[in-house]
Formats: sequence, C-alpha cells, structure tokens
Amino acid sequence: FRWKTHKWRRCQLVPWYVRQDSPGAHETCGPGLQARAITCRRQDGGQADISECLKYSGPLPSLTQMCQIPCQDDCQFTNWSKFSSCNGDCGGVRTRKRTLVGKSKKRDKCKNSQLYPLIENQFCPCDKYSAQPVGNWSDCILPEGKLEVLLGMKVQGDVKECGQGYRYQATACYDQNNRLVETSRCNSHGYIEEACIIPCPSDCKLSEWSNWSRCSKSCGSGVKVRSKWLREKPYNGGRPCPKLDHVNQVYEVVPCHSDCSQYVWVTEPWSVCKVTNVDLKENCGEGVQTRKVRCMLNTVDGPSDTVEDYLCDPEEMPLGARKCTLPCPEDCVMSEWGSWSQCSLPCNGSSARERSAESLRQPDDGKSCPAATETEVCTLNKNCYHYDYNVTDWSTCQLSEKAVCGNGIKTRMLDCVRSDGKSVDLKYCEELGLEKTWQMNTSCVVECPVNCQLSDWSPWSECSQTCGLAGKMIRRRTINQPFQGDGRPCPSQMEQFKPCPVKPCYRWQYGQWSACKVEDAQCGEGTRVRNISCVVFDGSIEDVGKVVDEEFCGEVEPIIDGNKKMILEETCTVPCPGDCYLREWSEWSLCQLTCVNGEDLGFGGIQVRSRAVIIQELENQHLCPEQALETRPCNDGQCYEYKWMASPWKGSSRTVWCQRSDGLNVTGGCLVMRQPDADRSCNPPCSQPHAYCSETRTCSCEDGYTEVMSSDGTLEQCTLIPVVVIPTMEDKKGDVKTSRAVNPTQPSSNQSGRGRTWFLQPFGPDGRLKTWVYGVAAGAFVLLIFIVSMIYLACKKPKKPQRRQNNRLKPLTLAYDGDADM
Repeated sequence: FRWKTHKWRRCQLVPWYVRQDSPGAHETCGPGLQARAITCRRQDGGQADISECLKYSGPLPSLTQMCQIPCQDDCQFTNWSKFSSCNGDCGGVRTRKRTLVGKSKKRDKCKNSQLYPLIENQFCPCDKYSAQPVGNWSDCILPEGKLEVLLGMKVQGDVKECGQGYRYQATACYDQNNRLVETSRCNSHGYIEEACIIPCPSDCKLSEWSNWSRCSKSCGSGVKVRSKWLREKPYNGGRPCPKLDHVNQVYEVVPCHSDCSQYVWVTEPWSVCKVTNVDLKENCGEGVQTRKVRCMLNTVDGPSDTVEDYLCDPEEMPLGARKCTLPCPEDCVMSEWGSWSQCSLPCNGSSARERSAESLRQPDDGKSCPAATETEVCTLNKNCYHYDYNVTDWSTCQLSEKAVCGNGIKTRMLDCVRSDGKSVDLKYCEELGLEKTWQMNTSCVVECPVNCQLSDWSPWSECSQTCGLAGKMIRRRTINQPFQGDGRPCPSQMEQFKPCPVKPCYRWQYGQWSACKVEDAQCGEGTRVRNISCVVFDGSIEDVGKVVDEEFCGEVEPIIDGNKKMILEETCTVPCPGDCYLREWSEWSLCQLTCVNGEDLGFGGIQVRSRAVIIQELENQHLCPEQALETRPCNDGQCYEYKWMASPWKGSSRTVWCQRSDGLNVTGGCLVMRQPDADRSCNPPCSQPHAYCSETRTCSCEDGYTEVMSSDGTLEQCTLIPVVVIPTMEDKKGDVKTSRAVNPTQPSSNQSGRGRTWFLQPFGPDGRLKTWVYGVAAGAFVLLIFIVSMIYLACKKPKKPQRRQNNRLKPLTLAYDGDADM
C-alpha cells in the first residue's frame, strides 16, 4: 500500500471574521492556506481503505501548506514553466522561466533580477553508469548454424566440432551509487565476447605400404615383410596410431617358402696339386689344390646364372682349397674317396658309415698302399640327422586388394626341419611319409575404425538463477556411436556452460526498529515502528543490498511474518527501574544434525534461537520470565565433533574452551561432565617457599627440594636436598658431590640439632614412593661398596706405611653449610 497525493487547491485566505480587525483587512491578499486530497492505493494502483496505508505505509502526508495571495503592491509573476530537457551529459544544466504580469512589469523593484529572478537553472541528474566484467569466461562456443573453419588447417572428420568460436564473460552495470542496474543502461548486451579456437583433431598419418621383402630364408619356410612408417602423430583427439615399433614403423608379415634347390653351389674341377716342398730331384710330395666355388640359380636345364653368395646356404658351401699329395714315382696312387654310405635311422651311435677308394698304381717294392676303406660312427647332428615337419606362425590378417578392414585370411606353412634345427627341402620329410595334421588357412577379421559420433548440442537450458551475477546456462550432447578399433575417440567435453546476462535482484527489506516510545511516561508498554524499503542486490547472500525506488519491487512478493502480514508497528516495553525484561531474539544458530562418529543419522537438523532475560535486581528474580527458546527444523547442516581444549597452566589457573572440528570455538557443544578443570588452587593455599599446587590439588615442592610434612599430612616446608662431601689427596677439604640422602631429623639454623621436631615423609599424597627415596637408596648402595673397598685395602698388608693412607680411610661426613645454592 502507498499514499497518493493530488494537486494543491487554490490558496485560501483566513476567514473574514478572523482577519476583519487586522490592518489591511480590506485587501483580499496576504498569507493563506491551500489544501490537497490524499488517497490510499494498493500496489496495483487500485483504491484501498485509508487504514491500510496508516498501518503499512507510514504517517499521513501533510494535507495543507502555507501559501501567499499577492497584494496590489506585490510583484506578480506567472507560474514557473517546466524545466527544459537535459542534453543527457552528466553535469549539464536545465532551466525554467517565469514572467512579470500586470503592473509589476513597470515597477523597478520587480525588475531587480537579484531579488526576483525570472530564470532558474538546475544541474541535470548526474547518472553515471559503468560496466564491470563478472565471473569466469564461458567455454569456447562455435557459432550455431555457421561453420567458420580455420584457414589453412586441413580438417579431418566432423567440421562442426572445431574452428573459430567465441567465449563470453558476463558484465554487470552499476550506477554512480554502485547500485546494480539493467545492462542496457551501459549500452551493453550483457557480454564481453572474445574470439577463441577449438583446434581440429588430426589423425595419425602413416606412409603407404612398402614393397614385400625377399623371403627371409633361402631354403625352407621364412617370412616376407612390408612396412609403413609414421609421418605425423595424432593430436587434438585425432585417430590414434596402430602399435608402432621403436623406429615408428608398423609391419605386415606373411609366410613364404623357398625351394632349397633353387640356388646351388657349383664347383669347378680342382687345380693341379702344387707342391710346396719341392724335392730338387723329383717334383713330388705334399701340396695345395684350389677350385672356384660359385652360387648359381638352378633351373630345369641345370645351373645357369651366378647370383650373390648369400642366396646359397653358407653352411653347405664346398671348400675352395685343400691339401694334396703329388705321388712320387715309387708311391702308391689312390683314387678320390667315393661317397659316404647312408646312416641307418634312428641315429643312436650304434651304426656306422663308410666310403672307399681304389688303387690306381701299385707302389715299388717295400712300400704299401693306404687302406682302401674309411669307417665313421653315425653321430646325431654330425653326420646323421632326424627330420620332422614344423609349422610356421600365422601371418597377419590378409585382406582383399584395396580393403582396409573386414574379413580376411591368415595363412601358415609346413617346414621340414632337421634335428639340428635347420630347414631343409620338404623331400626329406616326404620320403619318411610323416603325417600332416595342421590346418594351413583360417579366416580372420580386421576391425574397421569407427569414429565417435556425437549428437547435436541441446538447446541452452534456463538460467540457473532468475537474477544476480552467478547464473549459468548449460547445454549438453550425447554419444550416438562410440568409437571402435582405431577410430577417433570421443572428446571429453560433453557439456558447455555460458554465463547468463546479469539482472538486478530486488526484494523488500525491513529497516531497523525505532526506539520504543511510551506515551506520556518514562517506562512501561509502548510502541515501536519500522519502515520497509525496496533494495537491489546481486543475488548473493553476502550482498545486503542498496535502497532504490519502490516501483522496482512492484512484482516482488511482500515480506510477511508468521501471521501473514507485514509488521511495521508492534508493542514494546521500556523496562522500569527494577523490572526484568527479555532481550531481542538472537540470530538463528547453524543447522545442527544428529550425528554419531561424524555420520548423519538422517533425522534432519534443528536450528535454535533464544531471548535472554535481563534481571536488574536479584530480589525480583522470582517475578521474571524464563529465557525464551525457539527451534525450527532444517536440513542443510553438517556433522561436527566437539572437543574440550585447554591452555597451559599459569599458576593455578588456565583457560578451558570447547572447539568444533572446523576450528571454531563454540559454547554448548561439549559435554559438561567431561570439562577439564580450569582452576587447581589448593586449600589451604601453598604459601611455603618453593612450593606449588600440583594437579592433584595438593602442595608439592619444586625439583631439588624435599617435602617436609606435618603430622596431619600437610606440607610443612621445602628443604634443599643435602650433598655428600668426599675429601681427596689433592684437596684436603674435599670436592663437594651431591647425592640424594635422608635429611637429618632435627635441622636448625646453628646446626646444633636444637629446634622443633619434624620428620620426613617417604610417601607422596598419591601413595607412591617419592623420587628422593630412590636416590637415597642408590647413594647408600654406592656408599656401602665404597666402605667395603676401603676396609679391604686397609686390611691388606702394606709394603710401606704411608701417611696418606689415613686420609683415604676417613669416614664420610654429611656437610650442609646452609648455602641455598647447593
């Protein structure tokens, strides 16, 4: 509800019967009054009962005001015109005018512009607006429906996922009073835009396949290889590379078979034996023969072309040189050795093989020919071999020509392997009639690379907040087709956010209550009032808001209290001397959950507030109300642990407080029954020198002092622990060494044993032996061993009487000279 004021009526003079006796009463001019109408309106402009405005909209505006009806001698003017419009610039001037009317135009005093100005200037309202960026930048967002691909970038795959986009940061507009206003006041659409780049994914790039290599073996089954090498690594989420080796290559391997008789070693005849030790009489004896050995391509018509030596088996290469003997005329001449006979299988050392030669010329008399046969034991892998089939590894999956994925075939081959591991011609295994049980072909599948396919972005969501600085809009996309094989993986960003345009938040806000006013009295029951105002804030809890015109809160729900009415006036009490009264309600406490060992039990939480009772005079306590408490449920609390904390002791006192697990010091959280002592003063107090009050609230002595207890168990005094004096040869007076010992039972100031009686108390207040008792026992034990040693030395027969020996045997004495520092 609000008051609406109407125009002022014509100025009315005081009634004639009132002014008839006053000088100049015959003139119808002078001071008067003018009135106006006032109505009560609802927020929507409709008429309301005046009592509503009196209740909610403050006091009634004035109904009358003083006015002046000009007399004949007065200067008369027209009404002021309306102010001219402002030029819009801050600091500009607007004017209004009036003119003289009637006889006033001719009067000199009315022409005095100092007394009666005809033009009035007024500075224009100085509204300054400033835009400020708020919040974080949005994600990089591509233009919708328009694809701007980066120039010069070779784009692979889906163009809509990359290119030039924009990111946005929201701006807030503030007036000169730092109040949040609509962004249009700052001539802004609410955002700062900045160009950004979403880099396009680049797939792994490999070269074309190389040519197939030669078969890795010249005899038997080997492999052929071809390769691709890496040209460009993937980046920005491109399709990954297949598994590469250490030199960034990927291989394809297939088995191959080489005919063992394809390349053969061909030898020329041996040369004539060249004798090395030439007998001058006869050209005969030992020598050397040589021959040429070549690797040749074996064809149907026999060896034809010479090829590289590595194509033939190096282990089978015939010798190119050998020793020889050129027989002398009288020697026996033998033919070349024939071929070795075959070893019988299996090769187990039980059989032998042989070869033979023939005699070509008989020797002279007295000489004989060498043996014509040579025998050799059949030894496995030396001159006798076993043979067996072996199968090669599977090839990589072979596809049809120009295919990159799909169904293919893997192959492998049979190989005849000798017992020493060497591949040989298949005929060796075939001659043995070995069984072949292996499958040589099988089907296979190369998984086709499928790129990840995403849906289009969803429309932007509604703003997370209707007003304020922190609102966000979100859009999402989903995976329509997951990637497969070596396809391009899905991007990690499946959600984008963008800040909302900033809008001012408005709310009704109560002002502070006025002081309690009591009509015609100093104390007792009275009333207090408060205003309600429209404030603008940025949507955060921390912003208390700034007052603006009420029209901004036209669509905002009014504040209502428990009785669903705006409370702008209420009864209150000004306490009279001696009365007790309740303070204002405290703020609501934090939400306290029901927790056990830091876990919420799920019963919800409670908030509490209270009104404290102020008692001015204790004798009126029975008349005072109790402290008022209010609770309400809540569910946004946390689980806390509470622990008593204590400072170090300072004398007989220390500070004790309750601390919450988040480090905050609180009241009421810790159990009272577990509260540590904050005071440990002894009764009676420990007034003796060097005495203090212990944790058990009994008087004890400081370190280095011994308690002397009275007959009733209280501390009498603290005495210094005595010392043991041991004289030596170097120093007749003796070095003073401290040792805990039993004090004399009757100390006195003159060491004469006179004085009042006292005794030592070996047990402390807690029933345990005191520390000095252990010291005395240890000292007595050392002293006993020392005395026994001295007696042994004294009784031993000396070689010569020594004068100094008596000094060693002097008895120990307990010395106490009254020096408090000892």
